[in-house]
Amino acid sequence: MYRLVVESLLGLRLETDKLYIEPCIPYDWDSYKIHYRYRQTIYHIMVNQRHEGNAKFTLIVDGIEYQQKYIRLIDDHQEHQAEVSLSLQIVR
Repeated sequence: MYRLVVESLLGLRLETDKLYIEPCIPYDWDSYKIHYRYRQTIYHIMVNQRHEGNAKFTLIVDGIEYQQKYIRLIDDHQEHQAEVSLSLQIVR
């Protein structure tokens, strides 16, 4: 059950050294935060959902914006900050 929630709802999926982030959260959730440990390294991941404009996905890790929907995990014994912004297209 835990894996179902983490992978399906929160959208976190691990493949080797890549943590894919593809959330499918309820419309009324504005955000959630998760602390993910990869070996001896902690990733603080904040996911924000906005209801505006066109559908868009933005990933920023340690201040650098990435085009892909995954974080390349490294075990450097540091703490890393990641922010994911989802803009949902409103269909009327």
